[in-house]
Amino acid sequence: MRRKILNAAILFAVLGLYPPAWADTSTFSGIAFFRSDVTVRVDSTLEVREEIDVRDAARFYKRGFRWDLPISPLDRWDVKYVGTYKPDNGVRVQIREVTEDGSPARYEQGSGYGYPQISIGERGAPLDSGEHRFVIRYIVEWAMNPGAASDNLYWNAFEIERESTVAEAVLAMHLPPGVSPGIVQAEPRVGGRGLSLPRQPENTLDRIDDAPDAIAYRATNIRPHQSLSLVLTWPAGAIHKPRFEFLRRDGRVLAAPAGLFLFYLVAWIWIGPDLKPGVVVSRYEPPDGLSPAAIRFIATGTTDGRSFAAVIAQLAVRGCLRIEPQNGKYKLSRLMSDRATESSLAPEEKRALAVLFEDGPEIELSAAFDQRNQAQNGRYVNHIHEELRKQIGGKYLTRHAGVIALGGLLTFVPALVLAITARGRDATGALFMTLWILFCGLMLGAMIEMSFARAWRTTLRSGKGWLSVLPGTAAIAVFGGAIALLLKDLASGVSVSFALMVAALLAVNLGWAPQLKRKTKLGREVLDMIAGFRQFLEKVEQDRMNRLNPPSETPDGLDRFIPYAIALDVKEAWGDRLAQTFLASVVVAEE
Repeated sequence: MRRKILNAAILFAVLGLYPPAWADTSTFSGIAFFRSDVTVRVDSTLEVREEIDVRDAARFYKRGFRWDLPISPLDRWDVKYVGTYKPDNGVRVQIREVTEDGSPARYEQGSGYGYPQISIGERGAPLDSGEHRFVIRYIVEWAMNPGAASDNLYWNAFEIERESTVAEAVLAMHLPPGVSPGIVQAEPRVGGRGLSLPRQPENTLDRIDDAPDAIAYRATNIRPHQSLSLVLTWPAGAIHKPRFEFLRRDGRVLAAPAGLFLFYLVAWIWIGPDLKPGVVVSRYEPPDGLSPAAIRFIATGTTDGRSFAAVIAQLAVRGCLRIEPQNGKYKLSRLMSDRATESSLAPEEKRALAVLFEDGPEIELSAAFDQRNQAQNGRYVNHIHEELRKQIGGKYLTRHAGVIALGGLLTFVPALVLAITARGRDATGALFMTLWILFCGLMLGAMIEMSFARAWRTTLRSGKGWLSVLPGTAAIAVFGGAIALLLKDLASGVSVSFALMVAALLAVNLGWAPQLKRKTKLGREVLDMIAGFRQFLEKVEQDRMNRLNPPSETPDGLDRFIPYAIALDVKEAWGDRLAQTFLASVVVAEE
């Protein structure tokens, strides 16, 4: 009995030295009362309700009421519970309600979900010196630490860097279903950030009775840069993380690529299937009126280095130039030919002849490995491509460019809107990065699908020309790496869902666009003829061309079928070697 009386006397003495803040609040400045109710939900999210009573607010909040939610790395500082420091700790919030003195209040949350500070009321408008009561409700993601044996929750009642005093604070943790307070280990603390700033003598800390499913603590006289924190640990099994938890925050952005995919699917069904090949009958002559380069354009949809080689071979066959191999290079010499011969050339062959010898009667061509040769050979291929597009573009093959253009619109408009409204730890560059990724990714994908993929397949099949495709491959690797880095920045600055949305928009376009190509009725008929002619070249003419035209020698007279063999990828030694020289020179066909 005497011991109880002694303890009571000591308690009254302490209270006399350090009177509780709630004993006399008539002259108190700061937060007179704070209560935080944290409800743990079975999906490992937290529902938080904060009640803040402020006295003499004008003293501390001269530019409006600004409050930091306790989610930043500064407030979640204890590495024992949250691991090593990271600039972005992954904790995200969604504000559900903000009221001031019982009425809904305007608020701004700064730069987004991971940003802790919110401003309540008119921007910059100072609070008066009276009493104000604010209530904030929000959802917290990724603050729990579920484990194999036990679950852990570490929570600070309010921010550490606060300048105002808190007279009285209550922190109540509401446990998930199936967890009783009796099996929970609680570690409360009042103090500053870091173990070197422990509880001070004026601080009080007591466990209080609250709701049946809650563990609650009350603290008083909490000075600036102090906080009330609570760590709870209970056996694992009561909560779980969703399998795709990163989608919880803003997985709705993935509706954009899903809608785009549906658009292309409907367009693909509406366009209908491609015309099936007919019966292939061997033909001893190429289709009437089609040059070697034109046949390649129809068969592959591209104008490339083999098209250029086929044009050079055709000009040699027609007696307009002479080709001399010289140590991996080719010397071309202009020959005198009659007007009738030149007038009978295909338009792309006439133009190539004029461009090749515009600076003199001789020219030396080499593989497009260095920058100068690549630009030079690419220029020749461009001229050939322009003539072919004028003659037969869209006549034999359609890519349904209108559908693809509409798909592009349905790609960039939603992406633009979502990037402008993006919220995250650092969403300042979301617009630029999104547009850059989509634009460069679509261009890069189109180049690979229509040009480089074919060059790689040809090189792999022949085992030659690796140096020719190396510059283009290196450029693609560089841009691909840049896209990957920007997607990583979007994932960390905005969200994983947002980065997945951008990548999915890119993938849907690149995956569907090639599926919309269709052959016209005329194109199907001509392709069947080309297939018959190629069959003839492979089965009848290939061996003879190899014998008459060795790869390392200058032939006295080229076989008239060699330009077509080059254009149709028929493996014959002399033409193959010539084609490999210009393999890296590629232009994508346009419809």
